[in-house]
Amino acid sequence: MSHPIQGVMPVVIMPYDHDGEVDWTSLHSQVRHMANVGCDGAVVGQVSEVLRLSDAERRRMAEEMVTAADGKIHAIMSTGGESIHQAVSFSRHADEAGCDALLVMHPSIMALDDGQMLAYYREVIEAVTCPVLVHHAKSMAKRPLSIAVQAELLDLYGPDKVMFKPEAAPTPPRVSELMAATGGKARIFEGDGGMMLADTFQRGVTGVIPATEIAEIVVVLWHLLRQGRDAEARRIAYPLSYLMCHMMNSIDCYLGISKHLLARRGLMETTHIRPPIDYHVDPATLREVETVYDDLLEAARGVSLAQEAAQ
Repeated sequence: MSHPIQGVMPVVIMPYDHDGEVDWTSLHSQVRHMANVGCDGAVVGQVSEVLRLSDAERRRMAEEMVTAADGKIHAIMSTGGESIHQAVSFSRHADEAGCDALLVMHPSIMALDDGQMLAYYREVIEAVTCPVLVHHAKSMAKRPLSIAVQAELLDLYGPDKVMFKPEAAPTPPRVSELMAATGGKARIFEGDGGMMLADTFQRGVTGVIPATEIAEIVVVLWHLLRQGRDAEARRIAYPLSYLMCHMMNSIDCYLGISKHLLARRGLMETTHIRPPIDYHVDPATLREVETVYDDLLEAARGVSLAQEAAQ
């Protein structure tokens, strides 16, 4: 696509059929939903259960994302691996399949030092033609990805080739540190489900990567912030943070709640998660989440957004 990678780019929540196989039709429906509510891209990420997919499924996922996006929004594929060889292989395939960018997480089974992190990302970035979003996943990292490594990658390859999705807690100060270390050149995407967007937006983020179930809510929040309507934005941002507090206890907690909400709206046929599963959401939590979620949807739909100039 010709327009920049920026704005609201939700992560798809992996849909399965009743046999536990990937439901490709529902995947396309999710991506169409994102396009229809004004998102700028669709992403396959960690909460997409990418690590529970076979190698063949991961490769097909990249191809299906390009087809589903249909040139209307950016298609971004998660291509990290536990070895450089694996990450380069997945990345080259997704690049050749036509993905607009790659979301590349570091290895998670060992604590890499700065030199190893730098070598890993350099190999991947130099193997592809499309941009790479350097993804630090706080729940998966044995050691935080340092600001120094991120700044060096930007210095080596530039802001059109290297972008960032930092999740090392606390996220907002880390955004400011990375901006300071790069002279304000880093293009950063908030990766906490929009939980801290009211804060990180003021620190200069380029966009936000939530997930499908809150796509239209975050689209409205993003545009309110861009229009300087901070008071209205915070009336959405604060309950959204409360919703995320319920969801972001673990990947399987997030998936259990997200799939419940998506199935409730007819955007997913089943709520199946590939086992083993480390968390099962209790009925009381689901009732509270439904109340907050419905209020957020109503609030977002009630906002009238002024037309913005194209960027």
